[in-house]
Amino acid sequence: MLPSDDEITRLRADLESAVLPDTANILTVTRTSDGQGGFTESWGTATTNVACKVSQFTQTSGGEVLAGGAIRPYTFWQFTFPHGTQLTAANRIEVGTITYSVSAVDPGKSWGACLRARGVKL
Repeated sequence: MLPSDDEITRLRADLESAVLPDTANILTVTRTSDGQGGFTESWGTATTNVACKVSQFTQTSGGEVLAGGAIRPYTFWQFTFPHGTQLTAANRIEVGTITYSVSAVDPGKSWGACLRARGVKL
């Protein structure tokens, strides 16, 4: 049996208050012509103080990267946001003084309780 709309609303509220201890700013880019066929980018804040959880993951098999002449594990961060957060792979996420590039967004979780995204530190 699927949960009712009221149960999903309570689940979302519980998720946000209990397991989203961090806050993030969601950044968006503005591109301005440089007059020579290219453009310059400037990043600004689209949404401030969004509740989130940031989790670091290291993939040690099948996801290595070459860095400084050595093979290193691929490290990425997973972000959990409240349901309804507006975020795409074109955004960046800023948590404190650290900025992350969004590599994937997965809004299709069971019952629409949260939004998950994956990113890499810039």
